[in-house]
Amino acid sequence: MHNIKLDKYQLKAVKTKRKNVLVLAGAGSGKSLTIIKRVKYLTHTLKVDPKTILCISFTNEAVNSLKKDLCEKDVDVMTFHKLALKMVGRKKDILTEDLLKDVIITSFDNDTLLGLYEMNKTDMVYLIETFINLFKSNNYTLDKFYDFINKADQKEKLLLKEIMKCYICYESYLKKENLMDFNDMINDAIKNVDYVSLNYKYIIIDEYQDTSITKFLLIKKILKKSNASFFAVGDDFQSIYRFTGANLKIITEFKMYFPFGKIIKLKNTYRNPNELIKVAGKFIMKNKKQIKKRLRSSNKNKNCIQIVYYDDLNAKINDVIKQDKVNNLFILSRNNKDLNQVSVEGIENRKLTVHKSKGLQSDYVFIIGLNNNKNGFPNKIKDHEILRLVNNRKEYYPFDEERRLFYVALTRCKKKVYLFVPTGNESMFIKELKRYKNVHIRQN
Repeated sequence: MHNIKLDKYQLKAVKTKRKNVLVLAGAGSGKSLTIIKRVKYLTHTLKVDPKTILCISFTNEAVNSLKKDLCEKDVDVMTFHKLALKMVGRKKDILTEDLLKDVIITSFDNDTLLGLYEMNKTDMVYLIETFINLFKSNNYTLDKFYDFINKADQKEKLLLKEIMKCYICYESYLKKENLMDFNDMINDAIKNVDYVSLNYKYIIIDEYQDTSITKFLLIKKILKKSNASFFAVGDDFQSIYRFTGANLKIITEFKMYFPFGKIIKLKNTYRNPNELIKVAGKFIMKNKKQIKKRLRSSNKNKNCIQIVYYDDLNAKINDVIKQDKVNNLFILSRNNKDLNQVSVEGIENRKLTVHKSKGLQSDYVFIIGLNNNKNGFPNKIKDHEILRLVNNRKEYYPFDEERRLFYVALTRCKKKVYLFVPTGNESMFIKELKRYKNVHIRQN
């Protein structure tokens, strides 16, 4: 990775002197390479002390990968939660997510509410757990419940009071057991910024599109205290974690948060064929709230998006593998259930949900589950209405997050992507793609 020559857009990002920068990096455009070369440029060319550089990514896997490629032991590379833990100290144990659910199950006792909302207890507990997680990921406190309750109708008042009761029980449990959850780590770190010593002069964030309000508040407070330079790399096309609190506006309205900030767009993809990236770009930019950008590729592979109709999924998958001599294969689906029904003969493959495939690539990709059912792709199961209060969700375009998820699925391949569609029950995304140039319907 260290000997790879940068293109002019990557080079511009690496050498920028601007204080607050967002690098918009589409699928396969070399965002990890840009971060690594940026750090090298700072430490080797500008002679910046590696101890004053902080790199943040969202998962342990991404952090370990960055550490390995950087080979700079003095640069801090960590997740948001590791950073928060460093700032608050390990005074408490960390709560596992399953225990959150257990506390709610014990606290919840309201059959009237189940009848009113026509839900079973399991679904209600999941809804309350989701609400509390998102509530805390906005850094809200108990007072906010009273705001919500005052504005709610009678039916929602009952639900909000029940959620508030469970929240109070949950917070009391944490206090009694000297525990903190992942949201507490971030929220406590925000309060602690003024009381800890921070020597960072350069802060670099990977996967910036996944940032929640609280993570943004933490970074903004650190930047204010340290007067550090800020360098974020992300892709609004691949923002697919709203259910964990990610707020798309943080990337799409970058200049509102950083009025004198600079946006640099990487314009080449080194993964996808040119035909594919043009179709995927047109598909995602149907939503005008996404930032307009056009990637190009020197990979001229033809017929790289194929729609395959089937009556028997496994028979058709294995036919295509034999006919097209497919190897190095990912099989992707919107949900796990579809993946469990797939049986592939003769070649190694990885079966993944689209969420799990993000950041990965393969020569060939088969996407399944492309039916028009409620749990197809796009998934049509709507968030419960009460979650609008906490999930920063404003849908500017129908199925906007599902569209981004489908973009992620399409752009995992280096050679070809095959879309497996049940005859007579095609999803709305397939109906749309069929009208695009360079999308091929397989005849055999």
